Amino acid sequence: MSHGLEHMQDKPDAKVDVLAIDFDNLTCVKAVLSNVSQWGCSLTSEDANDLRKNIGIRVEDKPKLIRGTVTAVKGHVASVVFPKQESVVQDKRRERRNQVSIPVTISDRGGVTEISGLIVDAGPNGCRVSAKGLTTLPEDVVLNLKNFEKPVLGEFAWRNASFAGLRLLWDAPDSIG
Repeated sequence: MSHGLEHMQDKPDAKVDVLAIDFDNLTCVKAVLSNVSQWGCSLTSEDANDLRKNIGIRVEDKPKLIRGTVTAVKGHVASVVFPKQESVVQDKRRERRNQVSIPVTISDRGGVTEISGLIVDAGPNGCRVSAKGLTTLPEDVVLNLKNFEKPVLGEFAWRNASFAGLRLLWDAPDSIG
């Protein structure tokens, strides 16, 4: 396990000024980091109550954040645990994807730009598409599939010149066109 704070580990008097970035509410909190162990640390700040759950800790001017989870806040002290480091890369998706080969036409909402492609994997809330020219489309797009009654709205999660990951917006209002 390497959180980058080993030099402070199990030294109760060791303290360092840090910036805690809360990813849930996009807040930055100046704090003092102390009480470091292999599992976590304490952050002391007058603004500790602004910290929610998922945070990054920036020590001094290091370019990389230390990931942490706030487990409790009492007074001006937040208890933070470091997540377990997995040796294998995990799929970030919440759901399983199935390999498919489904022709699709992807367009902007107005139908001005249309690109033909192929859905190569799909799940209930997303898919990966193979097509040329994906970077020419806006963030929100319309997917037209031959066997679907109506188009499906989607938004790009990521894309490059020939592949893209799309979130499918099943609950979006029917304001296509």
